[in-house]
Amino acid sequence: MKKIFDLMKADLITMNGGKNSMKTIAVLIAVCCGFTGFCISPIAGVECPFLMGVFFVPMLFRNELKYRSGKLWGLLPISRRDLVNARFLLVLGLYTVSSLLFYLLMLISLVFKPYYLFFGEDAEKMDIVALLAECSGGALTALGVFNLIYFAGFAIGMMLAAGALRNYFNDPETAELLLSLGKVKTRKKDYSAELIAFAAVLLWVLTVSDVLPIGTAAAVIIQLIAQLAGAANGFLLGTVLAAIAVFSAVCKYICTLLEYDEKEL
Repeated sequence: MKKIFDLMKADLITMNGGKNSMKTIAVLIAVCCGFTGFCISPIAGVECPFLMGVFFVPMLFRNELKYRSGKLWGLLPISRRDLVNARFLLVLGLYTVSSLLFYLLMLISLVFKPYYLFFGEDAEKMDIVALLAECSGGALTALGVFNLIYFAGFAIGMMLAAGALRNYFNDPETAELLLSLGKVKTRKKDYSAELIAFAAVLLWVLTVSDVLPIGTAAAVIIQLIAQLAGAANGFLLGTVLAAIAVFSAVCKYICTLLEYDEKEL
């Protein structure tokens, strides 16, 4: 464990050394999300953990990629497993701590409602959390809506962070090109996310327009999800989402261990 903690300290030192534009962007995102969370709605703060999942990996390894020091780990007396363990613990640990901190800040905003001062007489009509709670038909309170949305944002962010780590270990050269805004030759697998998103949107449009006769089945699925969301004031569904994110991160961690161990540095 001491070796893993030393590796984590080394990564933190590397992150803070020199100019790190990704760190500056991450700080600006956190400040903007916090400002909108207190001045507009706590829901706006949900974007912070979601975006942190995207920025944490390039923020931590920006200088390593910039100065091409990644191959140094192959010369030091450390195992590849220790390096993977250290970086997964560091990234996911920082992500969890920062998400928890932001959750507490947005919870304060939800309780004391400072954004009411900016809306005046129309404050209750502009309260997004309260409006969503009303739309749930009493199944969720304002706190339940907030927790459910925040759990969803946290889960997506954790899966993005773990996936970015796996991609970094597999192909740091491509990560370097992406960070430097260079042109990367697109491969077939790069289209997978876009194709899935396009297919999902197309399926939704065809279902709503009754072109595909699956409206009844979709309504049943939506009703089941709504009932799960209403159980325990949204805590049950939020826990399920968080558990899915944790299992996804564990899966990506195991895949990274196996892939990086066989990789030629």
